[in-house]
Amino acid sequence: MRARLADLIAAVLAAGVLTCWAQGYWPVALVETGGFVVAGIWLAWAAITRQTVPTGFELLPVAGVVAWGILQMATGRSVDRFETAKAVLAWAAYAAVFLVAREVSMRTPERNRLLRSVLWLGALVSLLTVVQYFSSGGKVFWLFGTDQERVLGPFLYKNQCAAFLELVFPLAVYQSLADRRQPLVYVAMAAAMFAAMMAAVSRAGVLIMVVELITILLLAWCRGLMTAGNLRRTSLWIAALGLVLAAVVGSEVTIAKFREPEPYRVRRELLLSSLAMIADRPWTGFGLGAWPAVYPAYARFDNGLAANHAHNDWAEWAAEGGLPFLALLAMFAVWSIRPAADSLWGIGVPAVFVHSLVDYPLREPALAVLLFLLSGALAGRQRNASWNMRKKSIREWDRSGRACSVPTAIFESACRGRARPTPFRAHFA
Repeated sequence: MRARLADLIAAVLAAGVLTCWAQGYWPVALVETGGFVVAGIWLAWAAITRQTVPTGFELLPVAGVVAWGILQMATGRSVDRFETAKAVLAWAAYAAVFLVAREVSMRTPERNRLLRSVLWLGALVSLLTVVQYFSSGGKVFWLFGTDQERVLGPFLYKNQCAAFLELVFPLAVYQSLADRRQPLVYVAMAAAMFAAMMAAVSRAGVLIMVVELITILLLAWCRGLMTAGNLRRTSLWIAALGLVLAAVVGSEVTIAKFREPEPYRVRRELLLSSLAMIADRPWTGFGLGAWPAVYPAYARFDNGLAANHAHNDWAEWAAEGGLPFLALLAMFAVWSIRPAADSLWGIGVPAVFVHSLVDYPLREPALAVLLFLLSGALAGRQRNASWNMRKKSIREWDRSGRACSVPTAIFESACRGRARPTPFRAHFA
């Protein structure tokens, strides 16, 4: 059953990503409905088989953000109840995806199946992004016209494409280290993702992707998961293929954006407006989803364009939900750091939370679903590792033949180091 759930939740993600270009509410409803349906199937299966839903610290912020939106509506604190209701549905769908992904990922084969699906989706979208960048003429899939001069696969906006690549890029890098039989396949995937990032012309995205690569390689080397020779060889392969593909795509526009004298001038004005909103309602916020309705009263400039987001997810969350809502999401982001670093393939989760300081990628439902899916996989992996360590440590013996205490056994097991990582289709660290 877990394998079917993995396939279903991956299908919901693919549907969301491939339709995120479409206008209207139906792509959002598609993702949310899919998340609720899969969660309903899982709950029905758990009830029939009399399984319990494991608890954990990570559930507090996930459930808390949904409860906070409901509380805002119940107490009349939202200035736009309709938008807040839509936002509550969205957060509830993300929570459902998180719970299903966590349940699926508590067993290694199903977790590998889910991550493999996400990786191949990321590789195909990256290739599509590069090809469409040159040949689509602003049409999504060469069929559907848009008001953009160029489109990036199914994404209309560069920050959304960049965040998607930041989440899937660590999967390709990790697999290139883990799979000794076909490492170049995954190196090519990682290079294609880097080229797609150059096509997206995202300064923050390029910097974060480079930091992700360096972090994963250094952590793998420091833990003894790869030799210095493998570290150099993998780095050179990814850098060489990435530079070649980036040269094909063209890097002049990206470099020019780094040279802009005031690249964040508009973002700074929007941030100051958001801070003014927070100062007026620090504890209750104006209501989830209400930032566009409130912003005109706090606008500091008028460039003739409508401002629908703050270009800073964290500031927008604080303005809409108040400091308690911000604290819940900060708790979740901080929690994700350790399991992400332990897994290596989950580095993209905290990376996107960092990116959200200068953009609003998580306002796209498909990207939020991907982030919570990977977060759920991290939570499931963490719980699985904890269970395995407890079983192993209970009867572990020291060299003198005496039974070790559980804390001592856990400490000694951690000091022995980790095993070499293996591909997603097998057991991996």
